Amino acid sequence: MSQPLQAFGWDDRVAALFTLIDVAQHEPGRVIRTDRGSSLVAMERGAVRANPYALASRQAGMTDDPVTGDWVAVVEDPTEGTVIVAIIPRRSTISRRDSNEDAVTEQVLAANVDIVAAVCPLDRPFAENRLERFLTMAWESGGTPAIILTKADAAESPEAALAIAESAASLGPGVAVYLTSATVGTGLDGIRNLIAPGLTLVLIGQSGAGKSTLVNRLIGREAQRTEAVREGDARGRHTTTTRDLIPMPGGGVLLDTPGLRSLALWDAEGAVAETFPDIEELGANCRFRDCSHDVEPDCAVRAAVVDGTLDGRRLDSYRKLEKEIRALELQKDVRARRELGRTFGRSMREVQKFKKR
Repeated sequence: MSQPLQAFGWDDRVAALFTLIDVAQHEPGRVIRTDRGSSLVAMERGAVRANPYALASRQAGMTDDPVTGDWVAVVEDPTEGTVIVAIIPRRSTISRRDSNEDAVTEQVLAANVDIVAAVCPLDRPFAENRLERFLTMAWESGGTPAIILTKADAAESPEAALAIAESAASLGPGVAVYLTSATVGTGLDGIRNLIAPGLTLVLIGQSGAGKSTLVNRLIGREAQRTEAVREGDARGRHTTTTRDLIPMPGGGVLLDTPGLRSLALWDAEGAVAETFPDIEELGANCRFRDCSHDVEPDCAVRAAVVDGTLDGRRLDSYRKLEKEIRALELQKDVRARRELGRTFGRSMREVQKFKKR
């Protein structure tokens, strides 16, 4: 059964962007899922398979690959069938560095998300550093971060679950925390209220965190396949292998994602400051404006660790993320210089060829 585009977040802002597309007889749609060689696109006439790599796509000037959540323009080409010819400018993106360690490229995981929920399960030890990394990714996206603690019924006790919720709140000052159990059905109304009509909420987290089970309970049907986590170490299986856009019954859209084993940040310099506002505030009192909070004298951040005002683990996490970002920026700079050198070299060769004529 087809659903109107309003169910996938269509509004006046999106409609206005489509008026800027200079392609005849295009139809608007939103990418529900990307597969190898094609995309499943929600349109007014129903979900269709569309080719984003056709000759017509390149002739229309399309250079980026569509991802789940993208708003796209689709045409019917007489020779290539249903083709994506344009991607509407993205208002937000979930990105990470490509998992290939030798590559210095961005991998966009999802687009046009309003709320980025870091999902943490309570059936295993609470990983504070991982949550801080997920929150940094959320701030980097341009969406609004949220924290969803799943499997509250699997915690050691209700008191232990509440203690972890308090700890999560301290790691994300100002970020809403939702304590849930999809099995029991507690805490789900808060998330339903979070996803207002027209908004898109994406779930990010490790495998086995309970994202797919949570989606099924929120929408009231078994849309996503689920499996039990492995006994002994609570490791999850990748039951979700694609990024799927799923409309909520009362409006709003959910975006489920596969578990993230690696989460290398991409462009998160400002996002780290958002994740660690307590350290940023303390850092304003350091002697040096560019203090790294490592060996510099009169460092207010290290002093706060000594007097117990700041958790030393949190400072270590901050330093690790900052170091990772600085290293990535250096690699980006090296790559840009290489590309500039190649471009200059090609230009000079063309000049020499012209002189010899």
